[in-house]
Amino acid sequence: MKMSSVLKASVISALGLVGYNQYQATDNAQERSQSAHQRAEKVAQSAQFKDGKVISRLPSFPSEESMSSVMWKFFFDRGALKPSHTLPHQPVDIAALTQKSDVMRVTWLGHSSLFIDIDQTRVLVDPVFEYASPWVAKKLFSRNVEAPVTREQLPMPDVIVISHDHYDHLEESTIRYYANSNVQFFVPLAVGKHLEAWGVSPSQITEFDWWESATVNGVELIATPANHNSGRTGFDSNSTLWASWVVKGRNGSFFYSGDTAYDSHFKQIGDKYGPFDLAFIEVAANVKEGKGFPVENWGHMQAKHTMQAFKDLKAENLFPVHWSTYELFAHRWDEPMTDLIVEAEISGANLVTPMVGETLKMTDDLRTSYWWQEQDFKLANLPITLQN
Repeated sequence: MKMSSVLKASVISALGLVGYNQYQATDNAQERSQSAHQRAEKVAQSAQFKDGKVISRLPSFPSEESMSSVMWKFFFDRGALKPSHTLPHQPVDIAALTQKSDVMRVTWLGHSSLFIDIDQTRVLVDPVFEYASPWVAKKLFSRNVEAPVTREQLPMPDVIVISHDHYDHLEESTIRYYANSNVQFFVPLAVGKHLEAWGVSPSQITEFDWWESATVNGVELIATPANHNSGRTGFDSNSTLWASWVVKGRNGSFFYSGDTAYDSHFKQIGDKYGPFDLAFIEVAANVKEGKGFPVENWGHMQAKHTMQAFKDLKAENLFPVHWSTYELFAHRWDEPMTDLIVEAEISGANLVTPMVGETLKMTDDLRTSYWWQEQDFKLANLPITLQN
């Protein structure tokens, strides 16, 4: 019996699809292999790497508080450092963001995540919408404030900028969501291997060593130094680079610190690319009267260091990030800002402190309130467990 024309056509079509999928898989494998080879060559030539690892320049300051005490607070007493209830946020004005903007416009999504318009170009920085850890520890690193918008609701960015590969800055589910979109990914050197493993085509990824730059729609993005560390598994320590970022357009400029200890790189960046309209800089609490841990040993900044970095950068406005959304240090959730306000009063710096979800235009008078002081946020004093 002869095969019917319809069945024959179906079989041919199915075989063709299988062949196409095999071709695609082979093509993708070749593309990733070529990308890995290019990455290895660039790592070998980078002054930031030695023997395949990023050279660590973290400081080591003595602490009057023992490491065992710090670790106990970090893992077992963190409930006492959280706010008593979920922090407020302002729902993102999606309608306003739908229209691209010439004027620089900034929306804080919490922690270090930012959605920024500049010169009709949308830049999404370190987007994290869920928890700041591997799944197994998500209860320990859950949010103090809800994400003010979902990935699906946000207008599509032109470029996603990543500072380093820690979980609170690089979220796998978010990368997978954008993997098949017409989005560019700008990442520090070797971070691209994570993105490729999560489905992003190498053709969408640009990996930067320090001081390298690229333009998107005429907006220049420059990967600049930071003093931190990297790794996601415990076995890949410092195998990928970390960076801060400079973004310069016709209608504004900003600096984003990523995670970093204070170092001379801030003055280098300020001298080379400053002044800036806005500096997004991480902040943690000061060590006071010998109490507290010097977070610079972990690649972060006390409030006094945040203020010095701001001065070095020659920026007009200081927008503190990396606070309130998660408990990542052994101090109460609002202590970094309490300390930074004191530093700002001494120096005269203009602090920009919007609520999570709030959008600011650089043409507006950047007057923001200390919103967390206007409500009663007692410490939670709740036990934290790793159970779901």
